[in-house]
Amino acid sequence: MALAFLLWMLAGLSLLVAGVVSLSLSDVRSTGLQLDQARAEAAAAGAAHLALRDMLNIQAENGFNSGAVFTRQYRLGEAAVTVRALPIAGFVGLNQAPEGLLQALFQYAGGLAAGDAEGLARRVLERRGGALQLDAFPGDRVASESPAPFMVVEDLLRVPGMTRSVYDRVRLAVHADPAGGPGVDPLAAQAAVLQALAHGDPALVDFVLDRRQDDSPGDLVLPAGFDQEFMVSGGGGVYCLEIDVRITEDRLLQQRIWVDMGGRTGGAPWRFTRVFPVATTATASGVGQ
Repeated sequence: MALAFLLWMLAGLSLLVAGVVSLSLSDVRSTGLQLDQARAEAAAAGAAHLALRDMLNIQAENGFNSGAVFTRQYRLGEAAVTVRALPIAGFVGLNQAPEGLLQALFQYAGGLAAGDAEGLARRVLERRGGALQLDAFPGDRVASESPAPFMVVEDLLRVPGMTRSVYDRVRLAVHADPAGGPGVDPLAAQAAVLQALAHGDPALVDFVLDRRQDDSPGDLVLPAGFDQEFMVSGGGGVYCLEIDVRITEDRLLQQRIWVDMGGRTGGAPWRFTRVFPVATTATASGVGQ
């Protein structure tokens, strides 16, 4: 009996030690992840300021196309950082886009059937209370007498009929900034927006993404098949920064920062309007995707 009791005690102690070791390893991994996240946030913020400085310098020197995607790479300590500045014209404005553009986005990028996409687009317009007179497109936007109801992109989840799966497919392609316009610029458009303009044709989307890597993206001529109705030329002073921070060879973290280049006195000529949490991914994202 004494021997059996001793064996039971040894087994219990072994389980206890194994549990403590497992808990310690989990704490070590969690601490490592938090450290990587803190390093990525610091590197992303620093690289964002460097990229914005370089963009302003190039614009002042040779008239950089403010409607095109601006890309720069930096080395900050041990981290390799890639910054892509995408103009707001490359995103669909929840407070400005006409019903047809929203319907195409929900159908071809969101994966909804045509009827469901049409109904969801109509409910978006109903929710924003006519913040935009649709006959203003493609001319200047007509200001609304009431404030825009979409304050953040997450407000889409409050629209009846919007599901989490559809939201996840389109959330990176839309914005709720009041500075946007009713159309989108294909030179700066996200892949999901290009899907809407190309009516879901992947070959047309790949064509634009590939050609945008050329030295003269402003000379891009869109092939037949793109919906010209909702296209505008880029510009404006609001950008979305997509920042990739590679900590190690197999560890890549990403952050998105919205920036207003309107300028201010007593500080940098830009300000961060929204900083999203750092996300972990296994592979680097492509330009405008």
